[in-house]
Amino acid sequence: MIGAMQQQLDFIAYIQRMLVEGDFSATYKFALLHAIADVCVEQPLLSEQSELVIELSTLADKLITLYWHHAMPFSSKHTGESALLKQNAGSQSKVISVLFECQQNNIRNFRQLKLSPFYKPTFYAAMATLKTGPLWRLQILAKQEECFLYPHTNSTQFITLNAGIASCFRRFYDLVVYLAKNAWLQKIQSIKHNQALIGPQSQLQEFLFGVDRTALTKAKPVLVELQSNICFYCQKPMKNDVEVDHFIPFARYANDLGHNFVAAHRTCNNNKRDFLAAQQHRERWQNQNLAVNSHIISNELSAYFHCDADKSLAVSNWAYQVAESSSAKLWLGKNSFEEAKPKAEVFKFSKVANKSEQTNLAAEPKANFKTIINALKLRYFPNIKIACGHFKTGDSSDVEYLDAPLGAGKLDPNVHFLARASGNSMNGGKHPILDGDLLLLELITSDRAGSLRGQIVAIERDDISGDGQYLLRKVNKLPNGQYELIAQNPDYEVMIADESMRTFARFKQVVAE
Repeated sequence: MIGAMQQQLDFIAYIQRMLVEGDFSATYKFALLHAIADVCVEQPLLSEQSELVIELSTLADKLITLYWHHAMPFSSKHTGESALLKQNAGSQSKVISVLFECQQNNIRNFRQLKLSPFYKPTFYAAMATLKTGPLWRLQILAKQEECFLYPHTNSTQFITLNAGIASCFRRFYDLVVYLAKNAWLQKIQSIKHNQALIGPQSQLQEFLFGVDRTALTKAKPVLVELQSNICFYCQKPMKNDVEVDHFIPFARYANDLGHNFVAAHRTCNNNKRDFLAAQQHRERWQNQNLAVNSHIISNELSAYFHCDADKSLAVSNWAYQVAESSSAKLWLGKNSFEEAKPKAEVFKFSKVANKSEQTNLAAEPKANFKTIINALKLRYFPNIKIACGHFKTGDSSDVEYLDAPLGAGKLDPNVHFLARASGNSMNGGKHPILDGDLLLLELITSDRAGSLRGQIVAIERDDISGDGQYLLRKVNKLPNGQYELIAQNPDYEVMIADESMRTFARFKQVVAE
């Protein structure tokens, strides 16, 4: 944990040095920094110390999205490209020029662009800008390479963020984006060509980074119908004061995702402002937008916004994890708040067992763990095999103590424990869990469950003799209210949860040995 804290301090210091000591002759590096931060919150991490592979094609699309508003004429007194703000002191950026051409051909958003013949040349321009400009220059500080974020491999396909860096971007996303935007804004204002367009009084920041209010009007009738004209927050009928709200506030994550919108009273929306909504609202949003109406939202809004329910879920999980770690306040209703902390699980497979029925592991007495060279010890249960295949019998009769993994965040020896994976059903995907891997797990209790949708959890059931059996699967809620248990290896069929199953522990990470 101390190592992770030190890395976070080093991360903040490095970003600060980058903005001071880096060579910013154009705005591309600010855009790249913003883009990397976005990708880090959009992609779930296996652990806080995970590396993260980011494809250059993903970053190129991010650059196109970030520069879309910049390619619109800023001044009504000029025509053509002379009305565009420049991104450097020289000639106009190639990315801006091709995006301007797209907009002149009545392409109004990124979705339309991807479906048009203009996308390929625009993508190539963004990729060329990325590779020849900021990608391998962002980490040049005071004329020397300092590859703290990712190694300079000069790959034409991807970059790999160093271990723990993606977690730092997630933890300090608000700060990084704020610093990148403000430095970007100052650079735009410093370019002589732009000063004649901007004038002494300017709405430059809103122009460059604001919400597309026109597009939001497309979402309003869809949301009003889905919600039966009931305000999402206060659950009262709406009249003529309907507004579209970003459920995860735009100030926290400055991208328009179709599944992130809800319809609300103007007073509710204005009172919520940039706060995260309370857990009860979060659960309602997940059910309304990600489960029941996910396909409707995609079909109706994909022409105007990027629609990806999984990405919306990942961003919301990140936002609430950050809120919980800092004990932030969540908005309940008008001038009413609650503290951000994990709530009871969103789902159960059966009635909550009473204390005498819970697994022996949960009933273990509080551990009198020893500290050896300041190393935290966690319980390791060699007889509990978390099956990555089919349910496997195990028990907590034997216990050992092992060093807690470094960089795993704040750990509680009464809640976190170690056990082995057994089987191959989870050995697929970007972050495979292999047979024999040592797993860090977190007991699911009534006050620590939070939302388990989309997470990997250990599931418990009793065999005929009454012994506990354990299975590891990713959980997804179906529109009919059932839960499917998904393996990462496609050779294993999806299982439907039944009443004999109980959520037992949340998977945190594979422990390196």
